Amino acid sequence: MKLKVTGKNVLELGQMIVGNAICAFSVACFALPYNMVVSGVSGIARIVKAGTGVEVAVTVAVLNIAFFIAGALVLGKKFAASTAVGTFAFPFFLGIFQNLEMLQHLVDDPMLAAVCAGVLDGVGLGLVIRIGGSTGGIDIPSIILNKKLGWKTGTVMSAIDIIIFLIQIPVTDTNGIILGILYALIYSVVMNRIILMSQGGVQILIWSSRIDEINERLLQIGFGTTLFRARGGYLREDKEVICCAASNRTFNQVKRAALSIDSQAFITVTEMNEVSGNGFTMMLADEEYEPVISQRHDGHELSAESGI
Repeated sequence: MKLKVTGKNVLELGQMIVGNAICAFSVACFALPYNMVVSGVSGIARIVKAGTGVEVAVTVAVLNIAFFIAGALVLGKKFAASTAVGTFAFPFFLGIFQNLEMLQHLVDDPMLAAVCAGVLDGVGLGLVIRIGGSTGGIDIPSIILNKKLGWKTGTVMSAIDIIIFLIQIPVTDTNGIILGILYALIYSVVMNRIILMSQGGVQILIWSSRIDEINERLLQIGFGTTLFRARGGYLREDKEVICCAASNRTFNQVKRAALSIDSQAFITVTEMNEVSGNGFTMMLADEEYEPVISQRHDGHELSAESGI
């Protein structure tokens, strides 16, 4: 089977490389110089260096390659291909950054170093995971245990990280432990933000006595709507409710449009982590607003015919 090279593949490869470079930079230039506890293979490498003097980048490379081979044997070539970039790119960049003296101790304040490490590592990991990639390392044994024993991947990864944190305590002072915990908390928050960046939005529910007018107005200004049948809890009267999804930047247009028709409309806005579908992650061949309901279509048929 031939690998089809597309612009998207090239961009994703570039994003994987940049993400791993950022992760390596955060560890080599902010975490390790200030003797912080770190998670993953880098944490194991810190223990090895403390006992043997072997450089962190060398140990990371050896462990990553070992895990990569195990993953390829147990999980197959397709999985190996998805982790290849992270397996080799991270230790490569880690070694480069560690050997550049000018990049060591970039800041004077260890607390600031922990913040920088957390933000950068979160950004790097987010870029990699966002496109379905992997940084290799302890991801692989976690997935192997999931396949062979049915253990949950997330739980196994968390347990391994905790163990790696604990075994570093004997070779780390109190400041390094506290800074490492701060670093881990920051990168987990930033990573989740990067993964969900530009994928979220809000869900708006509108109750009104003039629901048809509001619905038509929202359609006119380009928002999709869904009508639900609901019953009021007090009077037990059946009513229709508008459900509309919008981006964080445009949801105020929905509110203003509804309130301009009915200033007494009851509106709720709920934040959503991810929104996908027509108007967000795909575009169907919808026409301009059509006032005659019988002449409207949902765009699916035109999309299929035109190959959109």
